[in-house]
Amino acid sequence: MCFIKRILSLALTFSLAAAPAFAYDGASTYEISHLYSNVSFSIMKFFFKEEGGFRNYSGEIYYDPGHPERSRVQMTVQAASIDTRNEARDRVLSSDDFFDVEHYPTLTFVSTSVTPKPGNMLDVAGDFTIHGVTKHITIRVRFLGEKKMQGWGDFVGFDTEFTIDRTAFGVNGSHWGGGAAILSRSN
Repeated sequence: MCFIKRILSLALTFSLAAAPAFAYDGASTYEISHLYSNVSFSIMKFFFKEEGGFRNYSGEIYYDPGHPERSRVQMTVQAASIDTRNEARDRVLSSDDFFDVEHYPTLTFVSTSVTPKPGNMLDVAGDFTIHGVTKHITIRVRFLGEKKMQGWGDFVGFDTEFTIDRTAFGVNGSHWGGGAAILSRSN
């Protein structure tokens, strides 16, 4: 007898670049920049890699380089902005079998604490909400750097990848085959 385990995880990757909204004593609040950011994902289905992303998202990062533990982040992704370059697949992912965008229009993350770690790393704990279900998670984030750009302003960059069990958030896909997914945001 052979059993095949469905992969129920969702691996998420965020790379953020943000421009400051305001600064105070070396710390700044940055708005997530659409110019240098994206929210994307890839899903392995059978042996094919399916890719897509979300076009509409927003958020702010308060970053204090002198005291990273004072930093915080909040981000909102509009679920209906899913785009896999395949209208039929977009309809399936938007349906009540997956994201159910009609009833749960956003995916959100709001940090509750930031813990500095060696090597430009931060443990960012917070509340992650998908499909109307909120779970407290901790994400390992890499600080990529700061850059002053003449005429454009100051930018900071961050990168992370983490895995969640999508069924814990009610994203079951019960009418379709399971698969691993990577959701990424780069800036």
